[in-house]
Amino acid sequence: MDSASRLILFADVIDSGSFSKAAKRRSVNRSLVSKQIARLESELGIRLLNRTTRSISLTDAGHSIYQHACSLRHQLLETDALVESIREGVSGELRISSTSHFGREHVMPVIRSLLDNYPGLTIDLRLEDRYVDIVAERFDVAVRVTQPADSSLIARKLTENPLIMVASPDYIARNGQPETIKDLCDHHFIVYAGDDRVMSSWTYREKNEIKTFNMNVRIKVNDGYALLKTAEDGMGISLTAAFVCSRAINEGRLVRVLPNIKLDAFAPIYVMYTSRSYVPKKTRLFIDYMVKYVSEQDFYIS
Repeated sequence: MDSASRLILFADVIDSGSFSKAAKRRSVNRSLVSKQIARLESELGIRLLNRTTRSISLTDAGHSIYQHACSLRHQLLETDALVESIREGVSGELRISSTSHFGREHVMPVIRSLLDNYPGLTIDLRLEDRYVDIVAERFDVAVRVTQPADSSLIARKLTENPLIMVASPDYIARNGQPETIKDLCDHHFIVYAGDDRVMSSWTYREKNEIKTFNMNVRIKVNDGYALLKTAEDGMGISLTAAFVCSRAINEGRLVRVLPNIKLDAFAPIYVMYTSRSYVPKKTRLFIDYMVKYVSEQDFYIS
């Protein structure tokens, strides 16, 4: 490993928060990462990190070197993208991150089409419902059901999805069909719980007035499939995005609850990629295929 590679590794360690996490992302041993950072410090003649048994932190010199390392990493990514755009070939690995449910249902068909048309392309698809640092974790593109928090990313909205309330026919038979919002007070809710928040209330419009309803949350899950399955199993009323449950509704496994109530809540779907001057052709193709696929889908209720 040369000095430039060690600098980039150093930036990855800081972005990851530990030697262990950086090693895991690179599929190498923690000891290798630690030794390479120690060698970098020896080459530079300065200490970059304060180390304890449980954490690492940057020294003053480390802060300056980290900024330089990030710049170097960005330049190398730009160079790789430029070379690929010059070659205009579609080959190599495309690393994709997606939320689990949307990935299984809607990213997989896009990948299938890409591979059919570009046999030289390989895919590394990671399905997980957590915050992903696209740059630090070296993803080419990410699909997320959230607005991008990182202003350095380019985010293209694929579709705007409303949140709706659904329940199984069995649940409705046992507990009754709510006729008004007030009736919802007698029901249990199933909601999605992300990394940073749980949606325990929602707003709606009534006679030009915005009102809030606080749900009686009985089950919280951090996976779209689990959210769907618990509702289908009759465990409560689920508040979920239309794209998650549209098929189950159209097949009769779920029914709408208070469909005339327009919730003032949405689950927009974005495709995100790093802000580069040169976007690799394989990344552009995935985005184009994803946009076309979504435009042909009916994520709403038939």
